[in-house]
Amino acid sequence: RISAYPPADPLLYMPSATEIINGDNVQLPFLSSRNDASSDGPGSRLRKKILSPSLMPDPTPGISEIERASQAILRALLPMIEIDDGNESILSDDFVLLRNNQESGGTNPLFAETATQLGLLSNPNIPSLVQSLFPDSAPAPCRRFLRRWLLTPPPPAVAKSMSVLVSALKEDGPPLPPLRVPPVGKVLSLIRVGQASSHVYRDICASLEATISIIDQFASWDKHGLVTDSMLELLIFESGLSAEPHSLRSRCFDCVTKIKSVVMTEKDLGDPSSDFGDIIPKAYFERNEEPWRGRVSRQKMLNSYQSVEDAAHELADCVARDFWGVNDVNDLISSQEQKNPVVQELFNNIIAIRTIPKWATDTSKYYHPRDRRGQILRTRYTTEAVEQALTAYVDACDQAANMVTSKLTQLSDDLCNSPDGHLAAIVQSAHTNLILSTAFHHASAANIKDWNLATTQDGVELSRFIDVWPYWMDKSCAVSNTFELNGMFLLTSPNMSGKSTLMRSTASVALLSSCGLCAPVGKGTLMRHFDTIFVRGASADVPSENKSAFGAEMSDIASLLRSCGDKSLIFVDEIGRGTSPKDGTCLAGAVLEDIVSQGMTGMFATHLHGILDLPLNDNVVSCISKKRMAVSEVRNNENDECVDIQWTYKLEDGICRDSMALFTAAKFGVPQRILDRAKEMSFAFQDDEGTSEVDALQQSSSSTYSWAAQSFVVDHNLETAAAVLEEFVSGKDGRATACHIPPTWSPPASMEGRACVYIIEVIDEDSRSYYVGETASLSRRISQHRAKGGKWKHSTVVAINIRGGKSAARNIESVTIQKLAKMGFDVISVKDGTSVVPIGRN
Repeated sequence: RISAYPPADPLLYMPSATEIINGDNVQLPFLSSRNDASSDGPGSRLRKKILSPSLMPDPTPGISEIERASQAILRALLPMIEIDDGNESILSDDFVLLRNNQESGGTNPLFAETATQLGLLSNPNIPSLVQSLFPDSAPAPCRRFLRRWLLTPPPPAVAKSMSVLVSALKEDGPPLPPLRVPPVGKVLSLIRVGQASSHVYRDICASLEATISIIDQFASWDKHGLVTDSMLELLIFESGLSAEPHSLRSRCFDCVTKIKSVVMTEKDLGDPSSDFGDIIPKAYFERNEEPWRGRVSRQKMLNSYQSVEDAAHELADCVARDFWGVNDVNDLISSQEQKNPVVQELFNNIIAIRTIPKWATDTSKYYHPRDRRGQILRTRYTTEAVEQALTAYVDACDQAANMVTSKLTQLSDDLCNSPDGHLAAIVQSAHTNLILSTAFHHASAANIKDWNLATTQDGVELSRFIDVWPYWMDKSCAVSNTFELNGMFLLTSPNMSGKSTLMRSTASVALLSSCGLCAPVGKGTLMRHFDTIFVRGASADVPSENKSAFGAEMSDIASLLRSCGDKSLIFVDEIGRGTSPKDGTCLAGAVLEDIVSQGMTGMFATHLHGILDLPLNDNVVSCISKKRMAVSEVRNNENDECVDIQWTYKLEDGICRDSMALFTAAKFGVPQRILDRAKEMSFAFQDDEGTSEVDALQQSSSSTYSWAAQSFVVDHNLETAAAVLEEFVSGKDGRATACHIPPTWSPPASMEGRACVYIIEVIDEDSRSYYVGETASLSRRISQHRAKGGKWKHSTVVAINIRGGKSAARNIESVTIQKLAKMGFDVISVKDGTSVVPIGRN
């Protein structure tokens, strides 16, 4: 937007501490690079004042970061202000900080921490949200558009228009013309300074024609005009210009007609260079004529075309006569030259011959030409007639190139000075193509991934989230959660149980829905409008801003308390872990109490279990719902002893006082000696009553989870592998059972012709390895494997039919390979488990 609609002059810019900007004459990345001091508009030279981040005042109690930033800007601005009255002075207190007032019920722009946690700002550890919104074929402008759209959410009415457009394209949208999205800021800059090329104008024409086709298409498809009205409202919001279908179509048509009267269209690009066969290399003509041919309509420069053609014909005649020894360019058969004698000097842009022809009767007319620096080329020969014709031809080409530049510059002036709104039509058509292309590609991705539009409305207190799953995961591989959110969830859960994932997933659903986009959520999801969405996740220190991890955490919490209220949706994860447990617990409890008393909605996750025992105010306790992430115990069938714990990633009511840190550490390969020693040392960790934490945990309702330091062993056999496969295939219709096929046996005929996934156990002396595959012809595939001989010949197979066809079978194959590999199985086909392909809607 700054590139298309320039800011005030001068522009004061404070880069982040990690940016490297030297001096005030630097070209900022968000400004046009086309500078012309004699022109107005985006191309004009803009004064810039780069402020050092060191000018930012140090943190002071009671002063927010916004106020500190405004102080830094005013310090630089005040010396630049000239006062007519010498007795008058302007102080920083005379300025008022103006902020963007969102429409009532709208969502405020995201904080940097929130944007980072949701994958909208670069962070290699957090999956990109924008990348999940599009198929791989989506153009880059669409990705940039939605990134800005999500960082600064639109007003509710505009978001509603986007949801109407996306819904229509997702369900029963019409075919669309090729959508061209020229960069609006760059195009306007080039036109205003008269430097727009024919390629730029052809892009503009394609955009204008697409807009005309869209209006015509929607007029016949959108009978009630609801989708058309929504698209126009989005266009008005993005371009800032009024739009009405008939007027927009008329202005686009007039602009196309104007441009096509000057610029050669794509279908007329067959404008070949001069060609005289072998007389002169065709590449020579192409090099001199391609820079201007195919740019401007031939009718607009007939004289230039005729001059070049006449000069080229004269040059060919001279070359044929003096270099080939023939009087007709079409009569090379009678030439006495056995090989082509003509050579071209690329850098000097001349043609010549290497030696004087043996058949020449007058050898005196041949001489050495000069290069572009005036030096004699002693290995080349030419004649006066050829050199004069060559000069005339090159001059004619230069004049034609100048004529092309003149015509395109005149076209730019005509468009800028036109009273018919040609520039406005160009801007609106570019925005129309961008909006529709974005909505189309997003709707396509939503259908592929089975994402849905949630309903957002005012006047509801309860938000109902149905089947929420992480945006970076395919639905077939993810665990979804359904819950009602009204008030604050106090979330206490074991490590790695999915609480941070649930919070990030819920926040992304809320943000996408507030912006009128599809989200990884089930149909029927209902949400209220939130004025602020705030996500605070665990983070590290920020050396560039002189902040420790705890300092950065407190800075974000201060922003939360300052900016959020009873219409805000907040997610706070593991606050207070950067300081002592006692201080962190008390600080977390105070923050929790304050945000609940202000009526905020959201989730508050912590591993500081002492917060459960803090004396929170009664009115606060009644608004807190205690939740945890469920875990599942795996017990030994013989003695009912718990031998393993599995994370279910499911949200449930209750509290968790055991973070299962030792269990998680064991899962990730921490040596057993460390785990044993940690368990021993835990008995020395006394609480205020003199009871060790381990003893307290053993007496709690969650004591069954406190065995974390025990070692566990997974049996690597075919039965365990089959259980993994059955777990992934089992669904709403009940538990699936794999078919066991002993060595040399054939699979049942009932499994033929249907997609299935199979696991082969290959035994070689004392080792076992496993091959996971998918097929629709199980009998043939097993025969192929056993035909390898050796250890494959007597292999045992388990197989199970898959509903959903080949795509679903490939997904089950991939996730099964991934799970077995994580469990320590020796998987031969591990390369087939690298990706999961979305299988789309049911």
